[in-house]
Amino acid sequence: MIFHKNDLINETLDKHFATWMHTLNTADFVPKKYLNYVDRIIFENLKKKLKEVDIYNLLYLELQGYKLGFFDKLKISFSGIRPLFENELQAILKAQEKSAEQQNKIENK
Repeated sequence: MIFHKNDLINETLDKHFATWMHTLNTADFVPKKYLNYVDRIIFENLKKKLKEVDIYNLLYLELQGYKLGFFDKLKISFSGIRPLFENELQAILKAQEKSAEQQNKIENK
């Protein structure tokens, strides 16, 4: 997965605010206690996704050849995201190989 960290953060925040926006229309007839509960859940999910973006960024930096510190490596190992990242990366590489093969076929004809 080739990305820019700011793009991932923007996408995460857009989804967060879109979800939060749906709770605003219900303020008239939903108890405030329940809305506070929903807001807390939405905010907790936002924090989890931003941590996940940070892990993806560390994995991307490691892929680019940067030397990560001990705590960054621990953060990656405890997250369990490395297999997902590697699967996405392999899928991208296979798609690039297929497109290169198709391009070669077109050029050879």
